[in-house]
Amino acid sequence: MRWTTLAKVIGKNVRRIRESKNLTQEKASELGKTLSLRHWQYIEKGQLNLTLHSLVRIAKALNCNPKDLL
Repeated sequence: MRWTTLAKVIGKNVRRIRESKNLTQEKASELGKTLSLRHWQYIEKGQLNLTLHSLVRIAKALNCNPKDLL
């Protein structure tokens, strides 16, 4: 699988989980503390190649398991 395809899958999952928790991108970025609003936008569009560390931070902000984002 190409990284761009994986990034888009992760982005869709991040958006789906964020919306299921009734969070805006802005609120999610506040919960994530180290990820800016711009980063959340790029992540959800699948335009950012995430590190494992960022994936874990996103999962913590969304209060989910990192595997749910994959």
